[in-house]
Amino acid sequence: MDDIKWLREMLRQELDLMAPSLARIAKNNVIIRDEIDRPVAHARLSARLNGHEINAFVIDPAHRGKGISHELLKKCGDGRLFAYTRDAKLQSALLTAGFERARTPGLVALLSVMAARASSVLWMVILLEFRRLRHQLTNFFKYRLFVRE
Repeated sequence: MDDIKWLREMLRQELDLMAPSLARIAKNNVIIRDEIDRPVAHARLSARLNGHEINAFVIDPAHRGKGISHELLKKCGDGRLFAYTRDAKLQSALLTAGFERARTPGLVALLSVMAARASSVLWMVILLEFRRLRHQLTNFFKYRLFVRE
């Protein structure tokens, strides 16, 4: 299975993330492969005005619990990173990787994130991803922000 097909399949299973049809493999993506070169983990970094947001973070269910999230976070690079998540295991991995719980990524980054989220909502409506949109809106206040300077 090629990278984009694998990623779209993973995104279909994760309602907290973007619509599968919006998945792209680009230079801002980090991919970890298994011993036979199949993708097993993916992170997408989006440039924000004062750092990068990890706005997709997926580990193949067959490979979870093996420390791959820690490896993937290391490959996301240095510099200011932040991520919103409600997943307890990812929150633990972020804390282990030196992220701290925060209320806001900063005013400038927050404005950038808000614009990106508005665009995401619009795309979910256009793509008729109402189940995903409902899920994300229902859980809106459960997402927590983690920042690494």
